[in-house]
Amino acid sequence: LTIESCIAICDNAGFIFAGVEFGQECYCDSVIQDPGVETDISECNFACSGNPAEVCGSGGHMNIFYSGAPLPQFTQTIGETGWTFQGCFTDDPQNRTLRVPVAIPQGVTPESCTAACQTAGGFARAGLEVGRECWCDNLLDASSEARPTRECRTVCNADHTQLCGSANRAAVYGFNVGGGGAQPEQCTEVNVNNFTLQAVFKAPPPSGPSTITLRMILVEMVPDIMWSILSVSTRAAAVNFLVAKRF
Repeated sequence: LTIESCIAICDNAGFIFAGVEFGQECYCDSVIQDPGVETDISECNFACSGNPAEVCGSGGHMNIFYSGAPLPQFTQTIGETGWTFQGCFTDDPQNRTLRVPVAIPQGVTPESCTAACQTAGGFARAGLEVGRECWCDNLLDASSEARPTRECRTVCNADHTQLCGSANRAAVYGFNVGGGGAQPEQCTEVNVNNFTLQAVFKAPPPSGPSTITLRMILVEMVPDIMWSILSVSTRAAAVNFLVAKRF
């Protein structure tokens, strides 16, 4: 390891800070995380494993190099969409601040997460966590607590110029909190008694019907989230389909 090789690794990965430690370790980030504090330069006194003429931190101490690029920020307002930053909140994996996870294959940013929450069911809150997770709901769980924004400073994996929460900390955005912006599309109420679902055999049996009527059972497994269980049973096989639908 050398200072130059560590800087190159971090720069190529899109980070603006490179840190060398213990003579042979390289770390990258775009934020100097708490509780890191500046100390006397003499505390960093280990020679770099790849160049003994250079100093690469020490045990528990790191030499940090900065590219000079702008520091990442919390996006305060998502364009003209009506979404605004509400702050940093605690999140307990056993009791989520926002209960509905949303997968975003193209990567999580405040823009992609708020759009996904709106599309997923007109949710009014979106939370970003550990740089790569997106959570949705209409209200924050009562157990969540507001925390200083410095506790939500993990950069978004998809955009290192923006911040996306941290471990057990959600950077929360709210829709239309201050007014303005179009209302999100609401789910259409569905009366399942108005239609019949039919299962069609891929290989119809030699005798008997070629279709079988499916039964639909609605189960509220999570508050406000209705799961439609489609079930069909024959003497040959029993098939169950679990379909998520928010009503």
